[in-house]
Amino acid sequence: MSREDLDRTLIIKRPKLDNDGLRKSHASLIVLRGAEIGRDFRLRKGGMIIGRSVEADIRLPDDLASREHARIDCSWDIQGHSITYAVIDLGSTNRTFVNSRPVERAVLEDGDKVQIGDTVLKFVLMDEIDATFHAEVRDRITYDQLTGLLTKESLYLAFEMELQRCLRYGLPLAALMMDLDWFKSVNDGHGHLMGSHVLAEVGRLIRESIRDADVSGRYGGEEFISYLAETDTKEARRAAERIRAAIEAHSFTLDGVTLGITISIGVAAAPKHGCDIKSLVKAADRALYRAKGSGRNRVCTVDDED
Repeated sequence: MSREDLDRTLIIKRPKLDNDGLRKSHASLIVLRGAEIGRDFRLRKGGMIIGRSVEADIRLPDDLASREHARIDCSWDIQGHSITYAVIDLGSTNRTFVNSRPVERAVLEDGDKVQIGDTVLKFVLMDEIDATFHAEVRDRITYDQLTGLLTKESLYLAFEMELQRCLRYGLPLAALMMDLDWFKSVNDGHGHLMGSHVLAEVGRLIRESIRDADVSGRYGGEEFISYLAETDTKEARRAAERIRAAIEAHSFTLDGVTLGITISIGVAAAPKHGCDIKSLVKAADRALYRAKGSGRNRVCTVDDED
């Protein structure tokens, strides 16, 4: 092959981009400033409540945000074949601002900045390519790729903000420390592909067993951690039991091989068992150690030790 042939640019026929995929049909609020900077809240067609409450559709861990601060509404223009989004203040204490102006109701345009408390969110309209790209970048930064849960570092950032908020308002907050039982035997006996499959499925089961407002992360290896806002020890124990039961009941199957997996969970709650992340996690870990030592596949709290 001659040098000219090596230097020649190859011509490859590629399909043209689908125009429908380039339509800006995805609406989101992206956190520009606040505890969860970079988070992308995809807007639904129905109304969505923004606020500090754990029941809010878009929950902001911000002391200056009201529990139900504002609402995002959308309306469909039949003639124009378009959707309009508007933000409506719900009588909040510190008001809602759009582009630095206080508003009772405002129709949102692409690029508008909505301020609620100390949190600033940018309203964006994205096409399919932009939406996929943004989701991919954020997932790579904050989420463990195997389990789909937050990385330990990302979880700790959110954990610290939530813990301080709950302590300030006299609200409980619970921490769960979780560890798979006999996981080393899975890797040793069935290989790392099966081990990875088990971890991925456990991540999914944890997400499905707790509320949307609760946050979970991969602590390391086969260990997991969750924090449950405005939740006392009794309620946290029930949540932990849901996780334990879901994992015990699940069949972990890969390439025709099916395994049964169990998990041990330790529960602690602030302020009773600690008022900072280090002491709270240490207390939950102590309860986890008790769960392991008393037979595994069970939930223990710090109070059980007494």
